[in-house]
Amino acid sequence: MSCQQHQHLGVKSSVKIALLTNLVPPYRRAAFGLVTEHAKSVGGTSHVIFTDLDETQHIWARQGAPFCCCSLSALRIPLGENRRLSFNFGLTRELARTAPDVLILSGFGPTMWRAQRWAKKRAIPTVVLFDGWLGSDAAYDNRVRRALRQNMIKQASGFIAASSRGKDWFETFGVPPDQITVSSIPTSFAPPKATPDFNHRRFDILWCGRTTTAKGFDTFLQIARMLKVRKAITKIGIIGALNISKVKRKVAEYGLSGITDTHPLLPPERLPGFLTQAKICLFSSHNDAYGVGVIEAVSCGALVLASDAVGCAPDVLASEQILPPDTASNWATACEELLTNPGKWDQIRATQSACIATNTADHHARSIWQAALAARSRSRDAA
Repeated sequence: MSCQQHQHLGVKSSVKIALLTNLVPPYRRAAFGLVTEHAKSVGGTSHVIFTDLDETQHIWARQGAPFCCCSLSALRIPLGENRRLSFNFGLTRELARTAPDVLILSGFGPTMWRAQRWAKKRAIPTVVLFDGWLGSDAAYDNRVRRALRQNMIKQASGFIAASSRGKDWFETFGVPPDQITVSSIPTSFAPPKATPDFNHRRFDILWCGRTTTAKGFDTFLQIARMLKVRKAITKIGIIGALNISKVKRKVAEYGLSGITDTHPLLPPERLPGFLTQAKICLFSSHNDAYGVGVIEAVSCGALVLASDAVGCAPDVLASEQILPPDTASNWATACEELLTNPGKWDQIRATQSACIATNTADHHARSIWQAALAARSRSRDAA
């Protein structure tokens, strides 16, 4: 960003940003580093504070971060699957040490709520970043969560949504549209520069995600069985088996053992090796806040079908590529039509690829940076 652009956004002095998040997943690591570069370009700083070092049911390497960061100690309570509740210690000490001009809060946990109260007492503007949308948020709805969200949104000066659905969700709380930035989530790895064509992809359909009912794994197996009966597929891939033996038994129950390759959870850097070999990736989830897997599959040249419960689906896929999660027969029919028409497959694949042009670390960082500057400007105007 040029000096002229910074001046246009009201950057007349250094900017110190603190970003509080539950963790730093691989798909945000590079973007957070670039936010730091934006801050340094005006003589400021950016500091990331996270409540957890990692997340269960993921294999994410702990790499050196390209930004200043620290992890808070905590009492952690498991909530099932890959969710947990953290009660952190040392938050106010760390916030006082970083002394931010703008505080970005990724999510609505109790630690984020405490941080916003700290910021309010010091007239520091806050920006709320949320990956979810109405459907994903409703899955865990309760009075406490609802009240926490309403309170934090009311106090915030800026908002960052990951999808158009997320923007709509913020608007249901009365947030003016011009205060909401849509910042698409990038991939966890550098997308391949070239990808195989239809005839050089070994998997007709591929599953890439946790093998749970909530993620739609049972529906995937039903679809695969239907396609096998119709002689529409010869090879299936499963990436993300939480329990290899259990998944293989389940695959056998569906009569799919002879055509299925099953693999455990894999680190992000190994995913392109499988995604580039898939003709169609299926995401039949019952609840997905955003759906990074969709973006990563498309970036590797696979065609994607996703459920209407996947947050990013309307931003990337056409309506006929978005299906209810429990209608296996509809999914099977859609797959069969695509697998027997390589020309149509290639056309749709190209269209989906064009829709993720802004799902990059650079765009993600710039939109976070601009949202922070706008919130600071808004706060000063209101003072």
